[in-house]
Amino acid sequence: MKIGKIDFLNTLPFFYSLTDPRDAADFEFFPGTPAEINEKLRKNEIDAGIASSLFCAMSPGEYVVLPELCIAADRKVGSVLLYSTCPLEQLDGKTIALSSKSLSAASLLKILFSRRWNFSCSYESSPLPPEEMIRDYPACLAIGDEALFFRRRTEFVYDVGELWREWTHLPFCFAVWTVRKSFAEKNPSRVRDFQKRLSAVLRLNLKRLDALVRPGDFLSEDEKALAAGYLAGLRYFMTEDVREGLKLFFEYARTAGLISAPPELEFFETSAGGIKKGCFV
Repeated sequence: MKIGKIDFLNTLPFFYSLTDPRDAADFEFFPGTPAEINEKLRKNEIDAGIASSLFCAMSPGEYVVLPELCIAADRKVGSVLLYSTCPLEQLDGKTIALSSKSLSAASLLKILFSRRWNFSCSYESSPLPPEEMIRDYPACLAIGDEALFFRRRTEFVYDVGELWREWTHLPFCFAVWTVRKSFAEKNPSRVRDFQKRLSAVLRLNLKRLDALVRPGDFLSEDEKALAAGYLAGLRYFMTEDVREGLKLFFEYARTAGLISAPPELEFFETSAGGIKKGCFV
């Protein structure tokens, strides 16, 4: 089974020990950024991956979602940050740089600006790190580890996940485990076994986050402490409030013209090995 693997810290609880050599016969891992994993799924280069939450909504009928697992947050995220050279209220009409690694976070920022504050901003996708984007733009959106550990902070920093929570009082779901529907239909037992293994690995790792955050992986004890606190603050299970937040995000994405209609997501049923539609209904 070909699995897309995002090499961000926030995916570590899914993969720590799952990439054990003993699993080599069962899984082949393909690294990439969130945007790259989306593209690998679209091109049928992988069978499954932790994909941007908006990705499935943009291609209804082509993918199924593993119903239990996600990456979400209901407070400050720390790894989805808007760096600005001026207060947020002064960004109306400005051009904002968006990390090209992102889909869901970039779409969320556009929705916040247009719906919450009625801003009319322009956006440019950039592959550059935040320290280079902020040289050329009044503000930039950075995601992942380069946002979390960015040291040259600007005077104004806004946590985009927190901005969503303040506005909606709901968590934001950044990513979901996504499987190509054609693969799931042909290989339901393999998908079911993968879901069970993934869930077991996650539950074990969430009980031992200190073991995942190893001192040699960070430049200082402060970075290590930041990483441990960051992982502890994320949500990895698709609870009812996470589903409600995802549903609302899709509705706003429709009104913003990012998708044609709120999708009827299809979820893989682990117990039966089948596919269930419309779990938002």
